[in-house]
Amino acid sequence: MSEAASAPAAPPATRILDITVIGTPAGQGAISFKGHGKAVHSNHDVLMPWRTTITKAATRALGTHQRVRVKKMPNCRACGKPNRTHGEIAGPVAVQIVVTVKRSPTAAKRGDLWPANRTTSDIDHHARAVLDALCNASVFPDDGQVVALEVQKVFPITPHPDALPKPGATIRVWKLGVPTA
Repeated sequence: MSEAASAPAAPPATRILDITVIGTPAGQGAISFKGHGKAVHSNHDVLMPWRTTITKAATRALGTHQRVRVKKMPNCRACGKPNRTHGEIAGPVAVQIVVTVKRSPTAAKRGDLWPANRTTSDIDHHARAVLDALCNASVFPDDGQVVALEVQKVFPITPHPDALPKPGATIRVWKLGVPTA
């Protein structure tokens, strides 16, 4: 990981989480409606394992537990804490995400160093998947707390300090404080 990594916002900030997750990154975007009011992500089969991998890594790193939601219950079933405050961080949050995606054969043939084509998910879809997984991991109660977000998408060969040797992501989270005058 890059030693120069700093919060994508003005100090003061306290780094709360710094994890590397290996797996197949999946963006969270299009929703398909299956009838009877059931909606699922169109890439559910790859999205859910990716979010689970991030959630497990974050809960291990922080020593938290995944929020256990039950319909119409306002509290976490595991600990009884209210869902709206269930998280390590209250208040504003800064998040930095570097997603390393698989380099397609076409990109390799062209010599592409960056994933600037339609073979990978949109960068904002990757961010959505990571932020929802961090909420599930009880890092913060709601991704609406994120006031600063830096997301980059790279290949394993991209000249970037946080490019991983295989697909996955480097995720850093800061709790932002009240600036002092």
